[in-house]
Amino acid sequence: MPRTVPISASEAPGNFLTGALWTAQVKAAMDFLMGSGTNGVPRFKGYASTAQSLATGTTDTPITLDTEDYDSDNGHSTSTNTSRYTIQVAGTYALGATLAIATNATGNRKAGININGANARGGAVQAPGFASNSWCTAVYTEQALSVGDYVELVGWQTSGGALSTSATTGFGPTLMCHWLSS
Repeated sequence: MPRTVPISASEAPGNFLTGALWTAQVKAAMDFLMGSGTNGVPRFKGYASTAQSLATGTTDTPITLDTEDYDSDNGHSTSTNTSRYTIQVAGTYALGATLAIATNATGNRKAGININGANARGGAVQAPGFASNSWCTAVYTEQALSVGDYVELVGWQTSGGALSTSATTGFGPTLMCHWLSS
């Protein structure tokens, strides 16, 4: 069963704040905001530790995320649907991603954040390739999400041949999801 966000304390005038009320209302909300693991705000950061080949064309390719820095609610698997982070707690999320694609001056490149397989509003960057450097970008958007929605980092390129993503620490494919509010 998915977690729910604790509600703020609300008591009628004249009621005394007891230890039980404090624990059930104020402490529960503070633990959620400041806690860690499944006691804290839902958050995920996963990345690709190896390069991935992107065929030429304008079809979004989900990027495999085979490693996690953290996953507070077990919304990601490194063995099944490895490109997806599945929302476990409803709310508005900050979604960020980075992507780098190998050097090639021909065609365009795109990095995007998809929700349930479709482009997220404001969640994509597209630009021409470069002759002397890898194409690197970061993308950010915020999105209201429901339990069961899934988020993916996607990329595409139109160089005329396959190009690989970079798997370096600074530029490699990374997806970050952080709960902001209900």
